[in-house]
Amino acid sequence: MYKNTSLVLHSGLPAADELPWTISFVIRKRTQIDSFMELPKEKRPTDNTIWYGTPDDIEEWFEKVFSNKKNQDEFLIQINDEDVG
Repeated sequence: MYKNTSLVLHSGLPAADELPWTISFVIRKRTQIDSFMELPKEKRPTDNTIWYGTPDDIEEWFEKVFSNKKNQDEFLIQINDEDVG
């Protein structure tokens, strides 16, 4: 029923019928990866997150990387000797 299309998606990938994912999934991921390549390397999700992570994992990655909130573990309080009585 299915014929080997030998669709070349990337020179490093096997033929389409040997992939563990459907062709539509791979094309969607390839489009996603291409868009990630526009980001600086330190802000890109890891390959493992891209291929095996859930959409929630990727969303969590971007929230962490692009968050403007800084985790504050220390506080600096300036005290003048004059303020201490």
